[in-house]
Amino acid sequence: MEDKLLYYVVPTDDFNAEGRIFYKGEKYPIFERNGRSLLVAENGEFNFTHELMKQVIDAWELNIIEVPA
Repeated sequence: MEDKLLYYVVPTDDFNAEGRIFYKGEKYPIFERNGRSLLVAENGEFNFTHELMKQVIDAWELNIIEVPA
């Protein structure tokens, strides 16, 4: 089964989390995989529940870019 692209997130600043790198202004995809959110960074991935993904977006100050239907 193929992962479904849900949306992109864009950091407001460069940062790293648990060794995974994110650059300000770059788009990072969020996929649906097995009922969870998969966030793909420069050098790795995070696997969150959808509810936790919402909290991560707020805490990491990520902007959302919707994907056209």
